[in-house]
Amino acid sequence: MTKDEMIGWFKSAPMGSRHERMLWAARKIARLTGATEGGSYQMLLIALIGAERRLYPEEFNDCA
Repeated sequence: MTKDEMIGWFKSAPMGSRHERMLWAARKIARLTGATEGGSYQMLLIALIGAERRLYPEEFNDCA
């Protein structure tokens, strides 16, 4: 499953807190891929962090 597909599942999650949406998406990803929910959650978190950096790179300039 690509990072874009994982982000798509996150975006399609029912409204709630970010954490609730991540859990929902991680469960869906785990069912589709056969991975564990914890592993799916970690992959989703990494994908979302990467997407946020691509969208707003100027916000991360002083994080070194």
